[in-house]
Amino acid sequence: MKRRPTFPLFEKTEPDLYLFDTSAWLNVESRRNCETVWALIKRRVEEGRIFTCAQVLQELHGDPIYLVRIKPLEKALLSGDSIFPTRRRNAGSLLSPDRRAFKATSYKTPADPYIVALAQMENYIVVADESMKHKNRKIPGVCKQLGIRCIKLSKFIAAEAEK
Repeated sequence: MKRRPTFPLFEKTEPDLYLFDTSAWLNVESRRNCETVWALIKRRVEEGRIFTCAQVLQELHGDPIYLVRIKPLEKALLSGDSIFPTRRRNAGSLLSPDRRAFKATSYKTPADPYIVALAQMENYIVVADESMKHKNRKIPGVCKQLGIRCIKLSKFIAAEAEK
């Protein structure tokens, strides 16, 4: 009698990898449970599951949370951003006249095209808390157009607090 091969009950899946936008970093501090959230974020950064791009860190540089909370994690946060030349070309295509996903002249959010390009290339889940005033030119709207998963900070916290 020949035995059937056994199959696992559940497929092994890789953990989600997250790419944080400036808006998400800034909104952590305004939460009533911010110390708990920062502890969760620090654990996920140490596990290699949360990243950001250099442009986001440049946007945060003048904010007090940069020195206190983010600078100690900077090297780990940027480890998912090691493909700069290719990412720059992809971000350029998001700014090109035929795509018009973002305003090329936007001085307020220069990191947005880089966030979307990096998420697209590395299959990251974007965490962004942007308002949807001009939804086609904000990260969540552009991610939706490109088929990139984008969630709010509160959804990230709920998903990762369970684990």
